[in-house]
Amino acid sequence: MENFSLTLEQTKVMYSLEYHLVLDDIDNESNPRKKSLKREWLLNWKNSIESLHKNQNQSSFCLITFFPNLEKEIDKLNSEPGSSFDKKNILLEISLFHPYQKLGINNDNKFKELKIADREKTTKKLEFFASKLGLSTDCVKRFTENYQKAINGISGRFVKTLMGGFIGTAILAVAAAFFTPAIAIFLAPILAPGLSGAAAVSAVLAFLGGGAIAVGGFGMAGGFAVLVAGGAILGGSAGATVGTLFAQSPDIALNQAAKLEVVMKEIIFIQKDIRLAQEIIKEQRQAIRSLEDKIDELVLNKEKNQKDIENLKKAIEYLNKALERNQNLL
Repeated sequence: MENFSLTLEQTKVMYSLEYHLVLDDIDNESNPRKKSLKREWLLNWKNSIESLHKNQNQSSFCLITFFPNLEKEIDKLNSEPGSSFDKKNILLEISLFHPYQKLGINNDNKFKELKIADREKTTKKLEFFASKLGLSTDCVKRFTENYQKAINGISGRFVKTLMGGFIGTAILAVAAAFFTPAIAIFLAPILAPGLSGAAAVSAVLAFLGGGAIAVGGFGMAGGFAVLVAGGAILGGSAGATVGTLFAQSPDIALNQAAKLEVVMKEIIFIQKDIRLAQEIIKEQRQAIRSLEDKIDELVLNKEKNQKDIENLKKAIEYLNKALERNQNLL
């Protein structure tokens, strides 16, 4: 699981790149009213991301809004030995980032009409970010296409995905039902301990919107890490924690599993690191067993937990299919 964890500095680079991706889309927006709404959403999202990290005792965590300063941080990342895997995971998250999702704030519905103004220009911006990270610009197209294939293969049906880590029209209603204030408050003790009310809602939803899960106490250095690129479904401890999410919507499991398949293809076919691929498959099995154990606990009060049990069974179905596909890749 450590292979999928980002340091605080890497996390800041990832979210800052997402910030500038949205900023570029705002520049491309021709409708003055929508442009204003997009600026408002971006400010709310930025504040939410920073609030969550500051609540995790990272008081100095601020997104880098001045791009030349961000370039300096990227240069530092590029100079780190063995950072290629981390950079690919960062680019994957950025490529699948879905801006303008609900943040759980007042008048949130006013943002629902917002969408990327020019997808071709956004793709070009992503390719620019890839080159800044020292990666091939082909990665962007490869990541998004492989993610689409993984979603369809794991779910067993064709699902047109939007740009972003969330799944498109056929499943979007389920994802939207998951991202509600009530669910955010339910998850706040896990993802944003200490926050409450609107602050908890905003922080949790923004953090999940970035495609990452905050994890503490799983052997990560400093007790804090961000798991990306499907790493949230790996390992027994992670499986038990994200089981809470899957019990609300199994499509979160589908999303995470699809990201992991993209990474597995990179590991096997590009990096040709068979040992790492085998380790990931082993942890996938462990995570599935952890979720099965959680179902056993819920069955003790089956009537009360019936919906959670059904959702977890569906999530496990997705994860078993994802495991089979990754084994076939290997």
